[in-house]
Amino acid sequence: MKNVLAAVDLTPVGRRVADRARLVAEEHDSSLTLVHVFDPAEGVLLALEEMALFKRTATERAHELAEWVRGRTSVHVDLVIPSGNPTAHIARIAKGADLIVAGTSSLDAGKVGPVTRRLARKARTGLLAVRRQPRRSYQRVLATVDLSDASQAALDLASELAPGAEVFAAYALVSRFDQMLIETGRSSSEVEKMHVHRMARAKEALEKFVSPYPGVKPVVVSGPPSTALSEMARRRSVDLVTAASKGSGGSSLVLLGTVAEEVMEAAHCDVAIASVDGPFRRP
Repeated sequence: MKNVLAAVDLTPVGRRVADRARLVAEEHDSSLTLVHVFDPAEGVLLALEEMALFKRTATERAHELAEWVRGRTSVHVDLVIPSGNPTAHIARIAKGADLIVAGTSSLDAGKVGPVTRRLARKARTGLLAVRRQPRRSYQRVLATVDLSDASQAALDLASELAPGAEVFAAYALVSRFDQMLIETGRSSSEVEKMHVHRMARAKEALEKFVSPYPGVKPVVVSGPPSTALSEMARRRSVDLVTAASKGSGGSSLVLLGTVAEEVMEAAHCDVAIASVDGPFRRP
């Protein structure tokens, strides 16, 4: 990882994002680029003089944030302040980066903001959505996998962002088949026995899947993936969840996987999405 990009606004969330990006850059001895996009749409009702003052103030505060970061690190820190659509500018600048660090909503830290959500769908670079105030490197990571080759990217990203952390690999066994079996006339005991058998087979498959990753602990959970995985993240007190999203290959339009997006919304902690090239299919 050579270049980390932090998409920052001028709220406390933006400072949180910048500080986490600083920690990641320090761990990888990477350069750090702070990007604050001045969005004229925010001042659409302002007079020309007011708009000029608004832009000047935003620029000054962005430089103050950059100086605050530089005062806390020895890595090289750049600041870019384009004007226009935030998602488009960040995605364009991120083509030269290895990771985008963005934040949750400045209005509700429990939710993912629209810019971060659009970046997760559009950018072809891995994205780290920061929800918590960073205090140290990540210590416990939950990598969500579906046993496909593409989902190995979640494990790779966990190793890259949190070297030395305790890593769990989680596979969610969908339980809707149990209800289907009950509707066919199977008894509850029979359905439970079949479920236990499927859980055992899933655990065997997951253990084989994570065998190339020494130290990773496989865990199989049961239930709707986003709910079950988010709940497991809480129970295990993890501070980072990673997931993989298959993108569109050569197309600039990237479709974020449904489960990855739901986990990013539901998780209580930071979430990193690894972008994996895939064939584009028009929805």
